[in-house]
Amino acid sequence: MTNIPLKAAVQCSDGDCGKSANIIVNPVSHQVTHFALEDKKLPDNPTRLVPVKMVTGTTQKQISLSCSKAEVAKMPPFVVDRLIRQSPSGQAYASGAGYSSQYVLNDTAYDNVQEEKIPAGELAVYSGMEMEASDGKVGKLDELVLDPKSGDITHLLMREGHLWGKKDVAVPVSAYDFADGDTIYLKLDKKALEALPAVKVKR
Repeated sequence: MTNIPLKAAVQCSDGDCGKSANIIVNPVSHQVTHFALEDKKLPDNPTRLVPVKMVTGTTQKQISLSCSKAEVAKMPPFVVDRLIRQSPSGQAYASGAGYSSQYVLNDTAYDNVQEEKIPAGELAVYSGMEMEASDGKVGKLDELVLDPKSGDITHLLMREGHLWGKKDVAVPVSAYDFADGDTIYLKLDKKALEALPAVKVKR
């Protein structure tokens, strides 16, 4: 099984190119499809959505890619800025100067917000994401474990800070129920999770 590291250094074919920020998974097929790369040296936007097929190897601290830094720069951004119209909350303004928002265009107020560009039907996960059993919170996501042949996610590694001290607990992906963006909900209760095998943390 191959671990997909989060917050790991990313190595392109011609040098360092940032770090992994999020992993994009298909919750139906249990496959990793992309990961979000973050690098402040990238032009225009510091994030890119990298297809997992570009990954040639991983260690606990590094992801290696088959593509160059120039090729990564041409990939779509993961986090984008978007202007949304601000509601005046019933108060009328005589001119744009009266708005408290960041931008005013044609006497209409807008706020700048950031959103994640996640492919349709997929889910972005990140290191430190809350994990909750059927009877309450139990820990935080550390890494994903894949089957090296099929690429399917086999386990979610739940990291230190949970009920069992400084160990990772290997939670089978079959225990996954759903996620709401900030929390992964599991079908198992705390007692069942406690019986799962623990993996020593090597950091």
